[in-house]
Amino acid sequence: MYFENVKFAMTYPLQLVLGPASLEILDCANPQQRLGLIGVGQATLTARFFEGDVISPGKLEQAIEWTEDQIQAAPVNFPAGAQLLTSEEDLRALARVSGVSPGPHMVLHVEAVEATFSRLVMQAFGQAPQQEALPTSARFFATVVFIRELMHHLHFPQIHVVDKHSLPPPVGSLA
Repeated sequence: MYFENVKFAMTYPLQLVLGPASLEILDCANPQQRLGLIGVGQATLTARFFEGDVISPGKLEQAIEWTEDQIQAAPVNFPAGAQLLTSEEDLRALARVSGVSPGPHMVLHVEAVEATFSRLVMQAFGQAPQQEALPTSARFFATVVFIRELMHHLHFPQIHVVDKHSLPPPVGSLA
């Protein structure tokens, strides 16, 4: 039974699945029902804006604008009270870098993502203190950008990062 290890109540849980060219949002109660498909993925963002694991202020701004456009153009249909769950390792890594204690159920709040994004901006400008340096991989840069924009534009205050055995296997196009 799925959700047996998830010890919290949710009005309407949705599964976030990251793909190389898009991200998919599925109904956890019926994983075959896609509620959102957004044409933003790690491979797409890295190829367009973060080649060579280098981040620059100009490319970061372009990545934000492009990601916002993709999210705004995406057909999404979420019920009121919907909450995101994921078992994606990239989100687990983002949560850890954002100060969330590791565990089988981590809650990544939008404020923590914002703080990490601010650190990323400082890093892009070469002004990040060494002790606050973030991972220097294009994949990490892409994850920060699209998760920040997703949470802002679709109004998700948090993402629950859970053990992969707590979620049904995705049956959508990205599986």
